[in-house]
Parts: sequence; structure tokens; C-alpha cells
Amino acid sequence: MIKLYSFGANLNVPDPSPFVLKINLLLQVSNQPFEVISGTQYLQKAPKGKLPYIEDGKHIITDSFFIEKHLKDTYGFDIDSHLSTEQKAISELACASLEERLYWCIVHFRWVFESNWAVIKPTFFGDMPFPLNRIIPKLARKGMIKAMKGHGIGRHSEAEILQIAASQLQAMSNLLGNKDYFFNGKLSLLDVCSYSMLAQILLPNMPSPLVDLTNQYSNLVAFCERIHTQYYS
Repeated sequence: MIKLYSFGANLNVPDPSPFVLKINLLLQVSNQPFEVISGTQYLQKAPKGKLPYIEDGKHIITDSFFIEKHLKDTYGFDIDSHLSTEQKAISELACASLEERLYWCIVHFRWVFESNWAVIKPTFFGDMPFPLNRIIPKLARKGMIKAMKGHGIGRHSEAEILQIAASQLQAMSNLLGNKDYFFNGKLSLLDVCSYSMLAQILLPNMPSPLVDLTNQYSNLVAFCERIHTQYYS
């Protein structure tokens, strides 16, 4: 049985990492038996220092990209098998865009936006003993801010970050239109990637300008609710 190492359900989301959530949903759709093993301690044990990773027999596969490839190569599971070559190309590029741009907008509003940091800090670090509960949150936040600056998103103003998010959300909304799924009336990798990102914005009870912005796209809100109800009700 495949073992999926994850952070675990939190913030009213099946997993607060969009990459873990993506793999969780992919495994469900693949119909491969799997077990979710949760805990922040697995972050330290992860081969590349990141979650998710999976253990499949003697194989340990890290990073959602390579886990997707493992499911395809090992079990013949291709969630995009019903797509045309052009649709596969659009899905590949759109997923990369969401994970490169929208993801970092989400990170900003979790770790930098003060009212949300006030929720994140006790949620993720509140169980730590003193003085770790004072030291570790500061170090973690400092590390995330450094990563955002290294990426580039952290060099923008909040208004500019919202413009980047708006461009992503508008493109998603235009492509989805009034359809249930992005392509051919059936779940594809783009649906999985989109849900994994939208869920991080819409499901936690953490108001922010990013939440307000996303709620303007009624088809994306309905899409997120539909996928969530189907697989995580």
C-alpha cells in the first residue's frame, strides 16, 4: 500500500499544503490503496526536506511532479488520458503557472498578512513547549519571507501581489467558463491543481483581500465546492 506523508488536515482543509492536497486527490482518483501518514515531524524526515513524499514498497518518491510520474509509470494511471495533445499542453502549462504564481500569493497572505499570521502561528506552533513556541515561529516566518524574496514575490507590494493573483484567477475563470471541469466533462490534472490551490484560499476561515478577490469569481467558488463535496465531504 502506498503511504502518503503529509502535514494532516488543518485550517479546515484536508491538508494546508496545496501540493500534498494535489497528491491526496490524485491518489483517490487513481483508485490505488493508500494510507495518509500525517505530522510535521515527517518534514524533517523527508528526503528533500519537503512534503509530500510517498513510500511505495521499496521506493520513496518526493515532489508532487515525480509522484505524478510514478503513478503513471508504475500503475498506468494517467488522469489526462482523455485530453487531446493540445489540451495536455494547456494543462501542463496552466498547472505550472498556478504552482509558480498563485501559490506564492497564497504564501504571502498566510505568512506576511498580519491577521492571518495571527491564526497560523498558534495553529502550527502552539503545541510547542516554551521557549520553542517563541523561537521557532519567528525563524519559520523569517525563512518563508526570505524564500519569497528569493522567488521574487516578496519584493512586490501587497497591491501588486493581488494583481498577480487576479491574472491567475481570471485566466482560470475564463478557461473554466460554465463547465463542471476544465476539459471534456471529466476530471483532469488541471482540475486537481486548481482545486488544491483554491481550497487553500476559500476553505480556511482567514479573511483577506485574496479571499475577497477569489470570491468575485463565482464559477471558481462553485468549482471548489463541487470538488470538495465530491471527494472530502
